[in-house]
Amino acid sequence: MSSPKNIIETSGNSFQIPNEVKIGDFVVARFKNSVWADQLPWEDWHHVGLISQIAPLKIVEVSGILLQKQDKKNGEKEVREGVVEYEMKKQRIITLPNGTENTNANLWLLDDLIEAAWLRPILPNPIREIDAWYVPWCKRNVISENEARKRAVAYARKQLGEPYSIAVTKWTESKWYCSLLIYKSYSRAVTGMYLETYGQPYDVKAGPMVTPEDLVDSPRSQLYFSWKKAV
Repeated sequence: MSSPKNIIETSGNSFQIPNEVKIGDFVVARFKNSVWADQLPWEDWHHVGLISQIAPLKIVEVSGILLQKQDKKNGEKEVREGVVEYEMKKQRIITLPNGTENTNANLWLLDDLIEAAWLRPILPNPIREIDAWYVPWCKRNVISENEARKRAVAYARKQLGEPYSIAVTKWTESKWYCSLLIYKSYSRAVTGMYLETYGQPYDVKAGPMVTPEDLVDSPRSQLYFSWKKAV
């Protein structure tokens, strides 16, 4: 991750959104309580979503919200919400399988959200689209930054409704966790665009997962706005 000199740092009781946000930017979050932190306690960031629309502001994410608790006695498995898109500034209500409602299904409006960081992708120059594996990099079509961002969002939207799973690798494209969706959205839209700490998908130092922290620390991301909840 790189940070511009004019990074804006804010604090307050309410979650704040930057004025200059663009389609294809992504935002990471830290919560007081997090299932992600429970399973990966060494990680500083717990969630990430991709900005998919500006007016109104929408986000695509893998929410991971618990829909059904595990009940071994009745043969029921734990079920969590997968890929969804919704307005970032509005309350979100979802109906659970048992008919009850979760009225706090917008993760960005939860009381225990304590920090958020907004990042923009640093795209290659030139930006070349994904093509068949046998087409050399130099022969792949060059696209604009706006087109690259739109294609990343389009890929994420294609996965709407697909399930959540933390037990998948970064090569999976049928089950998702939050940071995997953003990683794949860019790596499947732009040649050589790998949003992870080490920048390459087959680097021996890089693991089989891509975490929100990887996206933050990636050489392909740039921090431009941060918010912390006032103490």
